[in-house]
Amino acid sequence: MKISEVIVMLEKFAPPSLAEEWDNVGLMVGGTSGECSGVMLALDITDGVIEQAIEEGCNIIVTHHPFIFRPINRIDLDTAKGRQIAALLKNGIAVYSMHTNLDKAEKGINRALADLLGKNASLDGCGVVFDIEPQTLGAFAKTMAQRLDDRSVRIVGDPNAKISRVYAVSGSGASEYGRARECADALLTGDLKHHNYIDALGDAFPLAEYSHFSSEIIMQDILKAALDGAQIKIIKAKQNSPFRLLEEI
Repeated sequence: MKISEVIVMLEKFAPPSLAEEWDNVGLMVGGTSGECSGVMLALDITDGVIEQAIEEGCNIIVTHHPFIFRPINRIDLDTAKGRQIAALLKNGIAVYSMHTNLDKAEKGINRALADLLGKNASLDGCGVVFDIEPQTLGAFAKTMAQRLDDRSVRIVGDPNAKISRVYAVSGSGASEYGRARECADALLTGDLKHHNYIDALGDAFPLAEYSHFSSEIIMQDILKAALDGAQIKIIKAKQNSPFRLLEEI
């Protein structure tokens, strides 16, 4: 199977047309005409991920976060990005990124997140709305932390506030605060901004925030399933959250 055929499968699962206008998805580095020797699935491109791809003999890395998000005007080998581009090209490894199109795909990250935490999910704009058994914000946050294996979960608002309908955005959903208030009892997302916290306190609108990493690393399982039947080697990169909790030091 050629790399181009792998990409056809990925784009059928999460069409690039679903991506937001500001996003950058698709082929980031390399070519697609060669035979695929293996696919590595990773949230981000890091030195460690590239090393794993080389060791495993994978010549395409599929990421969620765009390896190149904004235009670059130089490839400086004294920077991490420059060294990574050089290493990828030297080893014949292509990089293909699926970002907001994977968030919004029918069986993408937001849907998987909702299925993990609740029921009756419905995709809505950049996020997903789903139902949970009526419970307190505090109880829901604890359940979420357990199911996502994320000890960094935090809440804004009264922990005893009752919620039964949640609007969730995988990764960063700071801009979706207004939409969440229109259709749910609480907003669940990562990378909120300080003004979201202040607004939420003033509006008495519950927020639950998880780490960006924990909500999106599930993309590896999602894309592994999407490529099922491709008769190619598929490897999930070993990656950890980029930050460490004080309790871990």
